[in-house]
Amino acid sequence: MGIAAIAAYVLGPGLGGLIFSGLSRLGGANALNSTLVGTIAIVLLALVLDLLLVLTGRLTTPRGIRV
Repeated sequence: MGIAAIAAYVLGPGLGGLIFSGLSRLGGANALNSTLVGTIAIVLLALVLDLLLVLTGRLTTPRGIRV
């Protein structure tokens, strides 16, 4: 997800754009808010995707192999 944030900044708008625009306006109004929103959103997306991958792994692994 961290690479996706950087890729979003390079290719156009996205959560990475929020982070980098907040960092470029550091010291200005709402700069910290913009950076925190982008960072927290990326962390939440990473946790949700990790949960989905774990659930997919459990559903696709036969019972005999599961520990």
